[in-house]
Amino acid sequence: MDRLRQALKGVAQDLSKKLASSATLGLGSGSTVAMLLEELSPLLIAKGRRVSGVPTSTQIELVASRNGIDLVPFRGSVDLVVDGADQVDEGLNLIKGGGGALLREKVVMGSAKSIAIVAAENKFTKLLCEKGVRVPVEVVPLARESAKVKLSLLGGVPEERLMPKGYPYFTENGNLILDTMFEPVEDPKKLEAKLRSVPGVAEVGIFTFRPITVYRLRDDGTFDVLKNPN
Repeated sequence: MDRLRQALKGVAQDLSKKLASSATLGLGSGSTVAMLLEELSPLLIAKGRRVSGVPTSTQIELVASRNGIDLVPFRGSVDLVVDGADQVDEGLNLIKGGGGALLREKVVMGSAKSIAIVAAENKFTKLLCEKGVRVPVEVVPLARESAKVKLSLLGGVPEERLMPKGYPYFTENGNLILDTMFEPVEDPKKLEAKLRSVPGVAEVGIFTFRPITVYRLRDDGTFDVLKNPN
């Protein structure tokens, strides 16, 4: 964890140089983003910059508030999204949604002028869905069973996400998540479109936005900056 924190300090310093006082950040969810905000906020305060944040979950809303980031409603666009990823392929396509906030994250990310993703180096693979990583698929409750059938026909093996005591997991939007296994994905954009076409699917945890900047957090406490402008 110390090495991860060291790498995040470096990322925070890099981001702090690029953010103006009036910037509005889209705040993704998860522990890595939370730690990044803890490193970034003091740097911005020291520079006299006040940025606003649009949280995508209650978890990150609390973290942002504790660290002096002014929270604002989503008004259709943000300057920069800062988010994590469950997996990153060699084309910088992402799997996200392990924390259940994929729908809100995708809405906000789709409105961003720029995107910054932070992920530990063990999250990087050649293709998405390697190493047993599943694609979260958010579905409305009515489609619980029908979506499972459709996802199976598309080559997936869906598994309903449950709480520790076996109760269904509900997102902050009141939907269910089907964590779906696929063979390693050669064409993420194509699979994303197919999954989104299933009736009852609210959103899919494959993210193929361009352009995108990815900070790869190395085990030695350093980081690489990867970009895909296409």
